[in-house]
Amino acid sequence: MAALLLLLLARVISARLFDRTSASRRRLLPLLLDGDPAELEPLGKRELQTAADLTVEIAEMTRGSEREALLARATALGVTDLLIVQLRSRKAQSRLNAVEALSMFEGSHDHVTGALDDRNPDVRLTAALALAQHANAPAPLDIVNKLNVGAEENSLLLVSLMVDLAETDSEAVAGLLFEKDLSYRVKVAAMDALSQRGGEYAPLLAHMARDSGNEPDLQPRIFRALGRTGHPAGAEAIMEGLLSDNWTVRAAAAEAVGNTRLVAAADRLSALLNDPHYWVRYRASEALLRIGARGVSALRDASQSEDPVVRSAASKMLAEGRA
Repeated sequence: MAALLLLLLARVISARLFDRTSASRRRLLPLLLDGDPAELEPLGKRELQTAADLTVEIAEMTRGSEREALLARATALGVTDLLIVQLRSRKAQSRLNAVEALSMFEGSHDHVTGALDDRNPDVRLTAALALAQHANAPAPLDIVNKLNVGAEENSLLLVSLMVDLAETDSEAVAGLLFEKDLSYRVKVAAMDALSQRGGEYAPLLAHMARDSGNEPDLQPRIFRALGRTGHPAGAEAIMEGLLSDNWTVRAAAAEAVGNTRLVAAADRLSALLNDPHYWVRYRASEALLRIGARGVSALRDASQSEDPVVRSAASKMLAEGRA
């Protein structure tokens, strides 16, 4: 009975809070959409959080002058002051939400930049992602050092961060590849970001592909990034990768051949159909299928080979191609 009474009491309190919040939202919505910032006065603590939440929701659906006007009204109501206070909250989630919201307001750049020193890695990454959207973002190397990537930061959002940074300063992102003390994770994210810019950085990636033989974990990722550029500047390096002593590099180079449709590599791919590693054989046969008529012809010849390993690799890929 006591438990039931507690549940009923909690339900009543929750309903009252919901009704109060709904009423507050209905009152604040016209102020945020049509109010004159010069006539608006700061809200009390009770309604300020509701105004902040409502501002973020509307801002995500607006752009241009409408969004600027909305943020000006929110500032007049005291929303930015609340968010700045929340940056000092003990709860990491509250600080994270405050950083995301503050990044939309002009004049809050210093506060968001300060969040790069937050003790929580997720808050730091959120601040970095927000800053990367602006032209006056800190240098990529400074941001990466603040994030402490490799020791604490371990997020797939790191690639998104590098893509955004490359939009405003691709040269600085490329420079990260030559920083000896940076973690493997940062360099992979930087390469993925650069490869998305097309052939602009293909010569650089080709140089790194040749020069990274002493980094067996990194080199295959360089070849994959090089293949994603689809640029002929990487052809020679990819051809050399097919002859590597490292089977992971051979597999990555074969994958790059398929992505770049490098027809000149058909003979070397055919030789890899007898590779001792299955994944290399698979990537080589897949690349032959992708490079077109010459590759398909090589697969048909290989499917008649007396070597059962070669015959199996070619026959399976031909069957996959027909499917």
